[in-house]
Amino acid sequence: MAYIDLDNLRSVFLDDAALKQRRLSRQRAGMLQITSGRIVACDPLVQPERPAFARALAQRGGHAVDVILGSVPALAVLWLRERAGLDAAALHWEPALLDGESADMLAGDAFYGYPVDAGMGCFMDAQTGPAIGERDGLESAAPGYVSYYDDVLAPELGEGDMADHYPLGQGSANNVVVFRSGWGDGSYPSFWALDAAGEPVALVTDFLTIEGGDARDADDRRGEAYLASLSSEKIAALEALGDAAERGDADAVRSLLAAGVAGANEIVPSSGETAISSAIRRDRTTALRVLLGNGPCPPMPEALHMKGVTSYPAYARFLKTPRDPALLAVLDAAQQRAQGRVPASAPPASRAAAPSKPFWKRWLS
Repeated sequence: MAYIDLDNLRSVFLDDAALKQRRLSRQRAGMLQITSGRIVACDPLVQPERPAFARALAQRGGHAVDVILGSVPALAVLWLRERAGLDAAALHWEPALLDGESADMLAGDAFYGYPVDAGMGCFMDAQTGPAIGERDGLESAAPGYVSYYDDVLAPELGEGDMADHYPLGQGSANNVVVFRSGWGDGSYPSFWALDAAGEPVALVTDFLTIEGGDARDADDRRGEAYLASLSSEKIAALEALGDAAERGDADAVRSLLAAGVAGANEIVPSSGETAISSAIRRDRTTALRVLLGNGPCPPMPEALHMKGVTSYPAYARFLKTPRDPALLAVLDAAQQRAQGRVPASAPPASRAAAPSKPFWKRWLS
C-alpha cells in the first residue's frame, strides 16, 4: 500500500472553525488559470518544465488554490469544484501520476512526488512553463540579474510567501500559483479527489508536515484533554495555587491546599508546571515546605520530565542558578520520606526569589 494519509487530504474540506481546533488555517493563494486542461505541480524555480500529470481535465478558466497552514504550509489544494458543494466522505482518492508512472509499482510508504530544491511548490497549467522560460530569458539579459526568485518572484510574494504570478504580466493567459513547500526541500506527493463518477473535484499536494489532518502533536493533545477534564472551579483553584507558589505566599498556599480543590502536584493550565515546580523554580523555600508538608516527595509529572531530570530534587539541582540550601534540604527530606527513610529536620528558608522571566527561561534557570 503506497503512502496516503486520508485524514490529511480530507482536512482540506473542513470549515475554518474545525481547522482552528486542529491548529490549522486556510489561506487563499490565488486563482489558477487552466487553459489546456493539463496540470503541473512542481518547484517552479527548479523544474518549471516538469511534465503535467497524466489526467486531462475538462475544466477551463480560473480555479481557486488554497493552502492549509499549520506552523508551515501543510497542504495545497486546487479546487476544480466549489468546496461548499462537495461531500468529503463520498469522495475517493488516487495518486496524481505522470505518464509512465503506476501506483501498482509502489509499496510500503513509497510515493511519486515532485522534487523541491528551492523551497517552493506550485500549481500551473502545462502551458505556463514556457512562459516562465520566456520571462527568465528576458530578465537574465539585464545587467545585475541574480535569479528568477530574487528579481521576479520575491517582490510578488505576500503574506505566507504565496504569489499568484503571471510570468508575462497581468492580462496574459497563463499564471502559476506559488507557495512555500512545507518545511522546504524534499519530495511531495499529490492526489486527485474523485467523485462517484470518477471525475476530479480537487488536486491536493501533501507537504508531509502533519499527520492525521491535525497540526497538534501528542503533547498538545494531552494538554487539551487535561484542560477539558477540569471544572472551572478546579482551574481557578489551580491557577490561584500556582500564583501563590510563584509569590512564595505560604499562608495562601496553606489555605488553598486546605480547601481540597487543587493539589500541589497537579499541572497548572496557564503555566504548564505544578505548584511544587513553581516554588522550586522561584526558590520559595517556605512555600515549598507547606506544599510538601510532612509527606513524601511526590513523583514529578511525566509532562515535566527532561533528559536526566525526572524528579523534583533532580530538577532543583539542574537549574542554572543554585537553589537555597534550605530549599534543597526540604526536598531531600521529602525524598527520604518517599524512600521510607527518616530525614533530619530541614533548616529554615533564607533567600529571596529571583525576578520573573519568560516561562522556558524561568523553567531552566
